[in-house]
Amino acid sequence: MKLNITALADRMIWFITLLFLVLSLTISFALGDADYGAYVLFVCLFGLILFYLIRERGIIKFRFTWMHAYMLLFIGACYLSAINAMDPAVAMSRSFDIVKIFCMLIVLYMCYQDKPTVDSLLKIGMWTGYIVCFYTVYFYGLDYFITVLSSSARIANDALNANTVGLLGANAIVMTIYYMMYDKPRWWNVIALPTLGILAATGSRKALVFVVVGIVLLFVCKSFRSSNALHSILKLVGSLAGLIVIGIMVLQLPMFEEVLTRMEDMVAAFSGTGGDSSTMIRMSLVDIGWDLFYQSPITGVGVNNPSVFTYFIFGRDNYYLHNNYIELLAGTGVIGLVTYYSMYVYLAYNMIRYHDFHSNEYVMVLILLLSQLVMDMGMVSYESKSTYFYMMLFFLEVQILRKGRKNAAK
Repeated sequence: MKLNITALADRMIWFITLLFLVLSLTISFALGDADYGAYVLFVCLFGLILFYLIRERGIIKFRFTWMHAYMLLFIGACYLSAINAMDPAVAMSRSFDIVKIFCMLIVLYMCYQDKPTVDSLLKIGMWTGYIVCFYTVYFYGLDYFITVLSSSARIANDALNANTVGLLGANAIVMTIYYMMYDKPRWWNVIALPTLGILAATGSRKALVFVVVGIVLLFVCKSFRSSNALHSILKLVGSLAGLIVIGIMVLQLPMFEEVLTRMEDMVAAFSGTGGDSSTMIRMSLVDIGWDLFYQSPITGVGVNNPSVFTYFIFGRDNYYLHNNYIELLAGTGVIGLVTYYSMYVYLAYNMIRYHDFHSNEYVMVLILLLSQLVMDMGMVSYESKSTYFYMMLFFLEVQILRKGRKNAAK
């Protein structure tokens, strides 16, 4: 059998991308005290370049896009914020981290820019979620997880942050439901069930909300594909009724007691009738962020410098503001916030302009895009490599939609 070098190189690019994304999330605690994690990631990027050159027969096809332009503007805003930074070294270090992520994006974008679909990237995101979740179980031990679930507690943050693990698992579960709805059943679909238990152990409210809302949106979008409006409405009502019944039954399981209690505490905190310490701290962090923003509203107090201020209050290193909007507003000012979210404005505008609800991928990508914007209200995401991986996926989807619209107009 003749060996297809191009196909083999393409498969290796997919595998190395998956490995890179998983390692970017886990390598900091997987290596313990070792400090060579950056070199491992560099080797992965080098592998991507090598197999890209093999696939493209030595030809480099670099295209400068809006994604690259917006990233450069954001990098400029990060370096600009160092001017008024309380600790310029912290700001410069984080700015250089964004530069390294930009270099990562250049390599990844070249590898996937000519793909007619983002399906391979969606599967990378899904498998990353599963691998990280099950590696976290391996890190703590299965007995530990069983104890956590049986005692209505939540896992520690000794490895990856519990909320991050929960959101990765939620992403994987929603994508699995997507593939179950729009593709034939696969053996790996069953992995979503134990992952749901891992999600419960993280106690992540954001993850639970994303699973519920994500699945509902998948059914809503599929229900309205029929040209018969009455049929679509009846199908939607039936789907939602079934989801509500199943959802209530699942949430009655003892393992969800902790996350549901945390949800109740969060509602109580926002209504002023109580609340848990986690929610109260997050609310105080938002107030701190606004105070820092008022100190330097244009360029901010320095990217990543809110952690310098929170250290004096809470005595914890790298304690961010738990809100990406407030974190950027405080750290990089109006300039940084606008340059960063201008990327999402561009994406949202074009996703609406070139909308195609008959495209399965469009529906999934739109849900991921909206979820990112919503989840940013409860997490800091601008410094994560996985955030920019998904941002690249969004840009590629827009590129595919634009090409499809142009071809249809001919």
